[in-house]
Amino acid sequence: MANLLYPASTGHYVDDKYSPLLEPNLFANNVFQPGLTFTDKYQTGPAGQIFVHKPGTGTVTATVPGADFNETVVQDSLITISLNKQFNRARKMYGATVASVAYNTAASEMETAIQEVKEAWNLEAASEIVSAEGVNVLSDISNETAANTIYDYIVDARQALRANKANPDTVIVSPTTYGKLLKSDEFQRAVDLDNQVVRDAYVGRIAGLNVFEYEDLGSVDENITNANGEANDDITWDSDNDSLEFIVYDHDALSIVTSVNVAGVFDGMPRYNGVTCNVEIVSGFKLTNADRAILKIHDNSASTADNL
Repeated sequence: MANLLYPASTGHYVDDKYSPLLEPNLFANNVFQPGLTFTDKYQTGPAGQIFVHKPGTGTVTATVPGADFNETVVQDSLITISLNKQFNRARKMYGATVASVAYNTAASEMETAIQEVKEAWNLEAASEIVSAEGVNVLSDISNETAANTIYDYIVDARQALRANKANPDTVIVSPTTYGKLLKSDEFQRAVDLDNQVVRDAYVGRIAGLNVFEYEDLGSVDENITNANGEANDDITWDSDNDSLEFIVYDHDALSIVTSVNVAGVFDGMPRYNGVTCNVEIVSGFKLTNADRAILKIHDNSASTADNL
C-alpha cells in the first residue's frame, strides 16, 4: 500500500494508523435452536450412538359390547442416531502478531472460529432434513412460488403433512421466499401485523407455522429422494438454475444430539510463540420420521414429480 502525500505528488507523507475496530464478516443465521427448530430430547449423556425405540401401531375396529380382547404382538423398531459429524476449527496467531496490533486478536479469532463452526453445523442440520430417506416433496416442482402464490404453497405443504397425521409447526425459507412472504397480500391486509411486516420486515407465523429465514438453504445437500425412499429421477436439481424454496416440518422430528462442545484459547508453547483459538462440536443429526417433513423445490427441468 502506497503512502499518501498531502497534497498529492508535492506534499508531505502522512502517518498510517490502523483502526482497533474490525469490519465484521458475514455469516448465516444460527437458525437451528433446541426446542424451537429441533429437539435435543434424546440427549442422554456420553454415547457414540443413541437407539430410540419406536412402538409399532395397529388398527382397532369396533366390536359388540362384551367381546373378548383380541390379543396381538405389535413389533417395535429402532431409530439410530449416530454422533458421527465433527466440526472443528483452530485459528493460529503468532505472538508477534498479537503484540503488534491494536485490537484483541484472541477475542476476534475466537468469535470468528465459533461463527465458522456454527455455520457448518447449521448447514448439516438443514441437509439432514433434505437428504433424509423418504422425505416428501410437493409435486408442483416445475412452478416457482410468487408473492401471490407463496401462501397457497405453504398451506398445501401443511395440508400434505396433516394428511400424514403429522403436526407441522415450522417453516424454514430461503431469503428469496422470505421476500415473497413480505409482499404477500395475506400479510399486508393483516390488521395486527401489517405495520410490522412493512416497517420491520417481520414475518413471525404463517398458516400456524413459525417462519425462519435461512440464508444457506440453497446450499444444502441435493440428494432428494421420493416418498418411497428411492432416488427421484423427476428431480434433477441444478443448483445454478433450481432452488430449494422452503421446508415445512415438525421440529420434534429433527433430533440433534451433541457429545462434544469445546471452545478455548490455548498456548502454542513450546511448539511456537503464540496461541490458537480452538472450537469443536461433535453431533448426531436425524430426521426420525420422514413423513413429518416436506420440501418445496423449483426444478426448471421437471414437469411432474411422483410425490405428495
